Amino acid sequence: MILKMKQITQGEEEVIIHYKEMNEQIQTIANLVRGTSKKLCAQWEKQTLLLTLEEILYIESVDGISYAYLKDKVAKVDKSLAELSIIGENRGFFRCSKSMILNIYKISYLKSEPGNRIRATMENGEQVMISRKYAKLLRQILKGRGKDDED
Repeated sequence: MILKMKQITQGEEEVIIHYKEMNEQIQTIANLVRGTSKKLCAQWEKQTLLLTLEEILYIESVDGISYAYLKDKVAKVDKSLAELSIIGENRGFFRCSKSMILNIYKISYLKSEPGNRIRATMENGEQVMISRKYAKLLRQILKGRGKDDED
């Protein structure tokens, strides 16, 4: 897929999508532009938040409770990590350890670590360790291949 962007100084902003066949990726992009992407209910300081997946840096499960880490806060999500993995599967989320899924679009930079692990520094400066079990999958994703592709 080719992405072309052009800054304008006047007129209304516009997004044009050219596609051969409607698929899940195109539908996700269209939903983002329309502002109708799926939202998750979360709890933060006795408030209910409606979160889009795009604002979540990573999700961690601690003692069976899932927490969504945002740029400046942590919110409790009432879904299991397995459910959240499925919801975010085609939206840039991937399992990086037994208890965490990570939004690859929110990674600032990566550093290889001993033992075939990878340290990911997120947009907010937090560091997340990607276990060696999932490091190969991340490398495949970054090379443009999915989990079902061969090396």
